[in-house]
Amino acid sequence: MPTYFLTGANRGIGLEFVRQLSADANNNIIAAVRSKKGDLDELKALTTKGNVRIIECDVSSLDSISSLEFRVAEILTKTGDSINYLFNVAGINATSSDTSLSIDPASLQNHMNVNVLGPAKIVETLQRYLARGAMVMNMTSGLASMTVAKDMPKCCTYSISKAAQNMLSLHQARELRRNHAIVICMDPGWVKTRMGGKGAMVQPEVSIAGMLDVLKGLKKEDSGKFFRFDGSQVPW
Repeated sequence: MPTYFLTGANRGIGLEFVRQLSADANNNIIAAVRSKKGDLDELKALTTKGNVRIIECDVSSLDSISSLEFRVAEILTKTGDSINYLFNVAGINATSSDTSLSIDPASLQNHMNVNVLGPAKIVETLQRYLARGAMVMNMTSGLASMTVAKDMPKCCTYSISKAAQNMLSLHQARELRRNHAIVICMDPGWVKTRMGGKGAMVQPEVSIAGMLDVLKGLKKEDSGKFFRFDGSQVPW
């Protein structure tokens, strides 16, 4: 029975991951949310299936991440499992109208904390619980591609942070090679979620189904690559 751990599970892409994964009773899902005091109605409804467990993890808080190990260990001790799939889904795009000529220092720091340092520390914290051959997926964006972004002058701060996350993924792929883990960057497409906003074109169920298909077909030589939800490789 594979075990999945993911952040940002209460809405958007993360919630759709939990919805699709929980449909298979053989999957165990550890669904991390920023706060258990938030709107969790849809996520809580999925726990009735018995294979979804909700835990709290604010990826912007190092204190919250440091306590993650205890919460995850408690669950894994009961199930006798290791983590087979780790999805860093949570992220922010809080100042989408900024440009390279109007970067706000506080916003840039916030994006780097959530989109880069958060995923880095989560993998660092949970590395001992990764199964041999586990898969780590860092949710990135086409806007993190220098090839793609050169023709899309938008979301500058977000793009910078996601490009940094891509570099993080390459380093994680090398560091986790000893555990035969596979680490990839994944572009979900422009998904119709609250974060995706107006103009988004991809339905969440299509994006998530595509990403899960990509993950099923990965080989060890794919570690460190940048994929789109349809399985195509994205240029750096």
